[in-house]
Amino acid sequence: MKKALKRTGLRALRSAGLFSLASRMRRRDTLAILCYHGISLHDEHLWEGGLYITADAFRHRLQLLRQLNANVLPLTEALARLNAGTLPPRSVVLTFDDGFHDFYRHALPALRDFGFPCTLYLTTYYCDRRLPIFNLIVSYMLWKGGPPHTATGENRVREALRLVQQADHENWDVHAKNEFARSLAQSFGLDYEQLERSRLFQIMSPDEVAEAARGGIDIQLHTHRHRTPHDRELFLREIRDNARRIQELTGRAPAHFCYPSGVTAPAFFPWLREARVESATTCVPGLASASSDPLLLPRFLDGAGVEDLDFESWLSGFRT
Repeated sequence: MKKALKRTGLRALRSAGLFSLASRMRRRDTLAILCYHGISLHDEHLWEGGLYITADAFRHRLQLLRQLNANVLPLTEALARLNAGTLPPRSVVLTFDDGFHDFYRHALPALRDFGFPCTLYLTTYYCDRRLPIFNLIVSYMLWKGGPPHTATGENRVREALRLVQQADHENWDVHAKNEFARSLAQSFGLDYEQLERSRLFQIMSPDEVAEAARGGIDIQLHTHRHRTPHDRELFLREIRDNARRIQELTGRAPAHFCYPSGVTAPAFFPWLREARVESATTCVPGLASASSDPLLLPRFLDGAGVEDLDFESWLSGFRT
């Protein structure tokens, strides 16, 4: 009921011209940074609609950007023009987190077709390991075939967290985690070999990353192991390991960062500056302006749960 009322209200406001007014007033000198995590290979958007979108829906988003006359810019250029006050109206940057194989399979061809630039924040540890990310595959399998009480909501989150903590407590390496996931799949009656072959929750291979970079994708920092330790040396090691592997794969040194899981802390800022990071994006919704802290840039998280009307209201600046 509440959702229907919101849609009705937004439609009325758009018809009254308030989206256009907001676009003229608020989108002349602000930057909308869009955030995506994954494009479904199967039914991931039904499992986690906040993080996944279908391939057709993603192409539709790109078409909507074109219809709304958005100026889609590369991240480095957009930030430079934001600070210089020379952004074109309705400026947008497209970003993807993590670097899953589904980006290579679905996003890369769509971006090529539309001619849009994109920044991919890549976590690199699993690039060299053809294995699913443990916490994601466990949660997905609990939803897909686990006991009824773990299929939805807080129970699944709690059980997945318990299994991840067990793996950490017992110091399982990636292979031990994968064998446990395999046994869990067997107990649920799921075909784990098929899940592995599908590349579900797997990071792109080195060859795929290199091909994406050659195709114009801007590969940037997301830590090596997708974590942000509250220890200076360990934090800097994550950044340096990540930067070194990205440069090996792409031939270019990265300078922009995205906080894994959106986790930020004041202690991170001097460490990022020490590592010569020029910008860092968060998961906090909003539009970036010239007064924004470059290490706390807001983004709008898009996913299967976001309708066109919501997307347009954010893009116009009305919702902010």
